[in-house]
Amino acid sequence: MHTTLFLYTDSIIPHIHDLAIHEIMAKPTPVKGLPPVEYLEILNRTNYPLPLKGCILKVNSREVMLPAVTLPPGGPGLLCPQAAADSFLHANTIPLPRWLPIADDTGLIVLYNPQREVIHAVSYNRSWYGHPARDDGGYSLEMVNDAVPCAGKSNWRASTAEAGGTPGSLNAAAADWDEHLRPDLLYSAMPDSQHSQLVFAIPLDSAAAADPANYELTTAGMAGVGKPHRVTVTPPLFDRVLVEWEMPLLPGQQYLLHTKKLISCTGLESLAYTDMPLALPLPAATGQLRFSEVLFDPGKEAPAFVEVVNNGLHAVDLQQCIFRNIRGDGSADAGKRLSNDHRLLLPGQCLAFTSNALALCGKYPCRQPRGIQEINMPATYVAGGQLQLLSADSVVQDVLKYSPDWHFRLLRDGEGISLARISFERPAEIPENWASTPSNEGYATPGWINAATAGAGEAPKISSMSPFFTPQSSLGQQVAACTLELGNQQWMGTVAIYDITGRHIRTLVRNQLLSGVATWTWDGCDEKKVLLPAGVYIFLIEIFNPKGQNRLWKEPVVMARNLN
Repeated sequence: MHTTLFLYTDSIIPHIHDLAIHEIMAKPTPVKGLPPVEYLEILNRTNYPLPLKGCILKVNSREVMLPAVTLPPGGPGLLCPQAAADSFLHANTIPLPRWLPIADDTGLIVLYNPQREVIHAVSYNRSWYGHPARDDGGYSLEMVNDAVPCAGKSNWRASTAEAGGTPGSLNAAAADWDEHLRPDLLYSAMPDSQHSQLVFAIPLDSAAAADPANYELTTAGMAGVGKPHRVTVTPPLFDRVLVEWEMPLLPGQQYLLHTKKLISCTGLESLAYTDMPLALPLPAATGQLRFSEVLFDPGKEAPAFVEVVNNGLHAVDLQQCIFRNIRGDGSADAGKRLSNDHRLLLPGQCLAFTSNALALCGKYPCRQPRGIQEINMPATYVAGGQLQLLSADSVVQDVLKYSPDWHFRLLRDGEGISLARISFERPAEIPENWASTPSNEGYATPGWINAATAGAGEAPKISSMSPFFTPQSSLGQQVAACTLELGNQQWMGTVAIYDITGRHIRTLVRNQLLSGVATWTWDGCDEKKVLLPAGVYIFLIEIFNPKGQNRLWKEPVVMARNLN
């Protein structure tokens, strides 16, 4: 065993972010190159020695006192089971006689100082690995940039080290990373009529967040109808605020919550998501919650998701609702709760539920960051299946018997394409009430309703076409744009560019599913990205559908070139 002992200094007490939980080996098997042992790495982020004596490590609900060891400036300390101390020969190893098991998939790890103040906390789940080949075991989770230890999920990756981790050494995932995350208000909850819980995208600066003057309720244009009596920033993550109002909120009343001057733990202020509607929830009426979109065959690049809309007239507490997968033999899996707190879903709002929001929004257009919720997802099946949506007392809100046969008939397969509901007035069990999400909408629309799905069934038409463009110009239009309106009908389409002699120049899309409003742009280059000479070119647009109908448009555009 190679253990480095440091002089113990009792005159210094670590404070918030002086120490950081820097690496987590939650599932060491199957082994990639490291010992089959769980470990935690703690980093001293200061330029002076820091003692661990009296500090408390908490893993989920269990706690242990750390030994009288001091970490050098900028140095790591490796916590591991005492029986495995000899397994780490090149690390500053700190064996613990009583080891706290680290949960494989989901866990909360908190480091407290002797005064029971939070030094650092990490609430991880399986999606933090960010790589489907590395979340099954053998790889650690590593912090990317220890300069922003409070940044959360986006600042963690699966280790890229060949051995699966870097205990006691520089993290393989280390990078000069800073996404400038802002303290956007993500969602609210109402545990009772006089308290609102506000959840933010990143931990807050506690001083600003605890100031009651930074919160206000308005309603129907009337300002100041609700003022906080007390505001508490909730440890250990500090990304939640509990507001106690001076007066209880009234049932049936819609409010608008305003926040201001809230600063993230990295010193940034939210610029966009500072307001949020608020209302007291009531039990969901029968059929108030409806399935609105499902991606059951996501392929390898993104996770599945199930989207739900509140089709009623009052807010609903999602903690009272569950998904349930029904197997082919009719048996039911255990229910999956839609929220672990009292998250509100207001009338007209939709919410997409997934296991990994970051991966989902990396592939599909998530126009509403507030519209995505990570949960422990129910199973979905490529060959089709059945999902139930239930509210309190096991009242069935909606039933979805999805199938790959529901996809647009001319698609080769539905992998990576969601099914979107057309009408909330018709049952979810009707195949004709679902449509494949078209390519011009990104093949899925998690967290927002595609209005074109329920649009009027008008004949396809060209609604706009650029008459001319100049690719290299600093002024005017630099690309040619063509927009086609298809209503709620679904077509397969190909768009290509030809020159005036009929020679093929470039294909923009080939046999893609289209619906709603589709726009294509051309930058004046051929397939090899070579800019073409000035002249007249043709947009050739062909669409067809399963009924044998087809349409063809030939739209000219003039490309000019700068003379200099």
